[in-house]
Amino acid sequence: MTIRAFLGGSFDPVHLSHLQMATHVHQAISQFIQNDPRGQFAQIDVSLLPTAGNPFKGKPTADTHRLEMLHLATQGTPINIDTHELTQTPPVYTINTARHLRQIYPNDRLIFIMGQDSLHALPTWKDGDEILDFVNIWAFMRGDFKPVGDLSDQVLENLTDDLGEFLPQNGRIYQDSTPITAMSSSMVRKMLTDHNPEARQFLTKMVLDYIDKHAIYA
Repeated sequence: MTIRAFLGGSFDPVHLSHLQMATHVHQAISQFIQNDPRGQFAQIDVSLLPTAGNPFKGKPTADTHRLEMLHLATQGTPINIDTHELTQTPPVYTINTARHLRQIYPNDRLIFIMGQDSLHALPTWKDGDEILDFVNIWAFMRGDFKPVGDLSDQVLENLTDDLGEFLPQNGRIYQDSTPITAMSSSMVRKMLTDHNPEARQFLTKMVLDYIDKHAIYA
């Protein structure tokens, strides 16, 4: 069985927090597979999944630019890129992607990677209560996270901080407290638009050079 993990987002632009999350998940699962005496998982695939358009946000930067930035950011890493959503007509909802992935990978363990805020918003998503029927969720929690009172009953029932319990089972949510740099693409875009030099610390050099060359956020 293959473990396939997906980090979805606009990646407008892709920044270091995205890469931190995807790389950490790849490393953690790789280590688990190596040490698993049952040998139930054969390999791992972690992919960035650019969205065609968030139903709650405006129109993103052109797909060609976002894809090229993703290719540049992931060079020399084990992280792949899945373009399925870019071929769909917006709005594309997470539940539709989850169903599609389950159809094409019926026997694999599927994981959606997300942050704490997205996990909190899960009940408000289209058919959000059905997502765990198709995929597991790997959620990065902030230091101020308190499970009781912060999350819905459905999430609490499936929450675990034990990777050995999370990976073999369906419909589980892994609570990861690994610190991730607090940053969003919208914050990076504003820095770039304002010509704030601090934006450089959140982007790879090749992505920053590409943005400058094409004046994407000028």
